[in-house]
Amino acid sequence: MRRPHQRIPHDPLLSHDEKSNQSKKKTSCCAFTPSWIKTFLIFFTLIIMVMFLDSFMVQAIALAFIGLGAYFTVTRNSYLPMLLGELAYINNYLLIGIGILLSVVCIFGLVAISNNDPAVLKVYAIILAVALVLQFAAAAAALSYYRFAYDWNADALVWKMKNKYHLGDSFVMRAIDDLQKQYRCCGARNYRDWHGTEFEIASKIQGVDNSTQPTIVPNSCCIGPHADCGKIIHPSNIYYKGCMSTITDELNSTLFVICVVLFALAVVEVSVLHLYTFQSLGFFRLSIVQGVFG
Repeated sequence: MRRPHQRIPHDPLLSHDEKSNQSKKKTSCCAFTPSWIKTFLIFFTLIIMVMFLDSFMVQAIALAFIGLGAYFTVTRNSYLPMLLGELAYINNYLLIGIGILLSVVCIFGLVAISNNDPAVLKVYAIILAVALVLQFAAAAAALSYYRFAYDWNADALVWKMKNKYHLGDSFVMRAIDDLQKQYRCCGARNYRDWHGTEFEIASKIQGVDNSTQPTIVPNSCCIGPHADCGKIIHPSNIYYKGCMSTITDELNSTLFVICVVLFALAVVEVSVLHLYTFQSLGFFRLSIVQGVFG
């Protein structure tokens, strides 16, 4: 004979405990994995967004490099390249060259980030690191050049003054005259550079023996130009200061701009490399989480 089914009395406390335990188990086993994955997905998305912004910043700085290099090249004294050589403006070409290099790197970087391929991103990070090294190498070369540039450029200008001025080369004469008028200077290092030049010899003015004082300088050296003013060698009449000090200050000002922009660019590039490292770490951790809880 079957016993009638006995109904177990309902215990509110037991029911509440069971529900609480089930809820805890559900929370502990189901909420743990999504929270980790969600965290890394959010982190990964933020990294991608910031890397996009940094890549655009690098591209903007690259365009600024090209623009500054072109501006300094266009606005430079048109006679100086002929008198000193194009090497005197190596900083302008460094700006343009580095800007073009960074533009290519940034285009590659934007493509790499868009594809979201870790292998391509790794190549981008390596290229960016190489570009960073090349930038500092170029800056070091420019700084080394300008350490010795004063004497090199001064010697080049003195050679033109001694051998080209007043020998039928009207372009050189006009270039040197305009240079001395514009910078209010005389000679390369100082007015004594005109001693022993073909210009002085052609004047046939007798000077004092064993003297380094020129007997005549071009009228463009005069503070108040007038006929034959170059024959009066006196600080009240001619400029004693040479042109190279002003030229060097002008060239160094562009070098200062290069150093400032390079520093700003280095900060951005290092941040991109730093973010790439964290992004790679995020890929690694995400793969572990998916492998364990997937």
